[in-house]
Amino acid sequence: MDRVYLKDEPVMKYSLSLLLVLSVSISCDRNKVDPSVSSCTYAGRTLTRTTQFINHVPATIIAVTSPNTPVISFQISRAGTSAPLSSCNLPVAFAKDRLNVTVSGYLLTFPGMEYMNLSPLPFDVTDVKVRL
Repeated sequence: MDRVYLKDEPVMKYSLSLLLVLSVSISCDRNKVDPSVSSCTYAGRTLTRTTQFINHVPATIIAVTSPNTPVISFQISRAGTSAPLSSCNLPVAFAKDRLNVTVSGYLLTFPGMEYMNLSPLPFDVTDVKVRL
């Protein structure tokens, strides 16, 4: 038996293929991780990465203590500046007082931060290496 071709059959084939590709790509976009959103928080606020990336800067890890208490947290003191950085996502192996390192990462922000005087500055560590 001979097949009867409809005049619009190729158009329908391509339309269905296009619809399938679009629906798959749209559903995949929903599962993407937003690279600008950080897992770090500051006083309960969600932080986002700025475009300011610090790349392999010499620094020293400093333990923050309080009288009669153990270490509370660690800060990153960059060479040549007095503004310390927070140590969000600092691997535990590098959480050592006075450890000389090179550090990379993103400065972080949240709405209204530009009106605050913060120390340390929110910082998301992406790479850290011991500096000899």
